[in-house]
Amino acid sequence: MLCPDCGHDNIEGMDRCENCMKPLRDLDVPRSEATAGLVRSVMEDNLSKLLEDTHLRVTSDTPVREVVRSMKEGALSCALVVDGDKLSGIFTEHDVLCKLAEGKEETLDAPISELMTFHPDILKETDSVAAALNKMAVGRYRNVPVQAADGKYRLVSIRHVLKYIAQEDW
Repeated sequence: MLCPDCGHDNIEGMDRCENCMKPLRDLDVPRSEATAGLVRSVMEDNLSKLLEDTHLRVTSDTPVREVVRSMKEGALSCALVVDGDKLSGIFTEHDVLCKLAEGKEETLDAPISELMTFHPDILKETDSVAAALNKMAVGRYRNVPVQAADGKYRLVSIRHVLKYIAQEDW
């Protein structure tokens, strides 16, 4: 890495320039003011630009069979499990595949609280699109609950992010 002050060629990963001791640690941190187009928008735009109200909301006592049927009919990849104003969990296609793979018919009549993922990671609508992409990549999620300013929960999915990227002329 070249030092911006003295031009010394440092070994990659150095915290300080070996020649002038200038800190190099933060030089490769992406900043929105130094970028343009898609990169800048992803770093600056918040999730409120992506959120849609097309998500399934159920309570923790809703039977699994009913949730799965609603997900299929609505072509939805997950359901948010909300009790009162509190997000209890999330039930996704992955849960359907992994947790129902045993083929036990009685599981379909159980409440969704027995199969849902408890305490999912949550973003706020003021978080950036980049934060959502990072959360999805690190956690290997396709859907992340988002808490809106009004306290209600919505959903951001990889589909929303791809639609956002595709709609603009970068």
